[in-house]
Amino acid sequence: MAGGAWEEARMMVTGMPAPGTVTQRLVGLGVARGERPALVGGSAAWPGRTLSYASLAAALQAAATGLGRHGLRDQDIVGVCVPDAVSYALAVHAVRAAGGVPSPLCAGATTADMAAQLTDCAARLLITAGPLADAALAAADAAWVRQVISFDEVPGTTSLRSLLSRGSRPPAVAGLDDLALVPYGPGGAEPVTHGELAADLHRLAAAIPISERDVVLAAPPDGSPRDYTVLLDLALLQGATVVASPADGLPDAARAHGGTAAIVHPGTSLPAGLDLRMVTAAG
Repeated sequence: MAGGAWEEARMMVTGMPAPGTVTQRLVGLGVARGERPALVGGSAAWPGRTLSYASLAAALQAAATGLGRHGLRDQDIVGVCVPDAVSYALAVHAVRAAGGVPSPLCAGATTADMAAQLTDCAARLLITAGPLADAALAAADAAWVRQVISFDEVPGTTSLRSLLSRGSRPPAVAGLDDLALVPYGPGGAEPVTHGELAADLHRLAAAIPISERDVVLAAPPDGSPRDYTVLLDLALLQGATVVASPADGLPDAARAHGGTAAIVHPGTSLPAGLDLRMVTAAG
């Protein structure tokens, strides 16, 4: 994508020109948005917790330092195997903040398939959480991944929280042609650059009305990592509150949090009378 189109995409998504990646932009917006809620719920490390935009920005800057000191280098691939939207958003942007490239693993995949993906993309690290930690550890061991980082205190892993106490620095800078995401489909790796990610955001911002007034319920990551990632990024860039919800718990989550929109997977249906705009991560 040419430089002018990249700038146009940024302006379409954020309403104002600004340099950098989605992660850089979220950090830049953190101070202005302050205590407005960004992420709600998530893994066992964040039960029922509301993470504000300011706190999200601080966490990502701490991750940039912590993961860097833990050996992550620019464009290193990091597997992401987490059970919910909040853990997913935090893991993806923590990896990008440190200059790495997230490669989401399907939670329903076998250990052998996870290990095959980690081996194929030469993942240096793996980030996991909660109920997926055992499978993630087994896959990492089979793939010779050097380190596993967990949102929870899990034997054999390094706590992500421990990495967030080692200082703070701005997120890494990346170019248009640098990798932003390495999702896998039936045919293998489907790498996405930062320029392509901006084009996706441009397209979706024009088609999907999400604003800072929205509370966006998000089903767990599964099946279409590129679409899922872009939809979460769009919601956060627009200033919405993203709430992690079980796939079968959207009605309850909508009532509990005042949900106005939902990121769901194909085939999801909701009870009649529930006023909730659904956006499908369909691939």
